[in-house]
Amino acid sequence: MKNRRAQILMALIVLVFSELPASRTWAQSAVASREDSIVRNAISRISADNKRSIRIASRETGRIETHDVVLLGDSVLLNTDSGVRAIALVNVDSVWVPRGSAALLVGLIAGLPCALFGGLVGNFIGGDPDSQGSPGRATVLTLLGFLGGGLVCGSVGAGIGSLIRYWHLEYARPANIQTIPPP
Repeated sequence: MKNRRAQILMALIVLVFSELPASRTWAQSAVASREDSIVRNAISRISADNKRSIRIASRETGRIETHDVVLLGDSVLLNTDSGVRAIALVNVDSVWVPRGSAALLVGLIAGLPCALFGGLVGNFIGGDPDSQGSPGRATVLTLLGFLGGGLVCGSVGAGIGSLIRYWHLEYARPANIQTIPPP
């Protein structure tokens, strides 16, 4: 009877330990498949709007930016200048979309000093007694210098700033998820 109990206990221990790697593998694949569905949803939302740019980064391919994105099975097809690139969903580390430009910020940064300088020059020219300056003329030329300097430099700054795009992170693979297949 004692021998029979020992055999049953040993069989239960073997069954429990033989089940542990399978359950651990299931947990890893469930988390990985959830992450794949999240990246799939993000890319399908972006690809529905064909006019939007997309930037996809992965360790294998680096960073790729394009307008044409297609989901095909478990892969993302990107139409780039060098041809069509395919990336597996499990290899996608981050997905970015453009979120405006720096036109306003750079325009303000460039326009403000020029406006102040233009105002100072206008005040100096309008208030100079040697050139029949007066307080009223100084005020008018200060405003004209302020507006003219700010408009010219601000427009150039806004043009340069429109070339700088901000990117918004749509998806990032969590750091604790490993894409290494289980043993």
